[in-house]
Amino acid sequence: MISNTYQTPEAALVTAIIMQAYRDLFARVNDTTASLTTQADQDQAIAFLTDDFGKWAQHRNHLCSLIGWDGNVLAARVRRMMLGGALPDPNASANAAVLATHTAAVERVRARYRHLRTPWSRAA
Repeated sequence: MISNTYQTPEAALVTAIIMQAYRDLFARVNDTTASLTTQADQDQAIAFLTDDFGKWAQHRNHLCSLIGWDGNVLAARVRRMMLGGALPDPNASANAAVLATHTAAVERVRARYRHLRTPWSRAA
């Protein structure tokens, strides 16, 4: 999805916003001031990257349109990953500890995604 071609500063900013949401999916969550990512941040990232409709889907689709991406395709791919599809490895040279940390983060975000998609848990 991301190319090595030149991006305008505006396109680089939009890409950075989308990528930060993706990184927030896997960040360790802690609702203290010592944490960079709170549960609310992660929940917003999940909604931004996976919602079919509503304000987060509109924001995602608008930002994606600014850089030539289809926001609905992005959301469908992220939803597929949240439901058990393959996720990209953190990097090609990751050691066993990095892969274990990544695997644990994937399982945490998938569990949170399932929790948020359960109709009676949305108010929680």
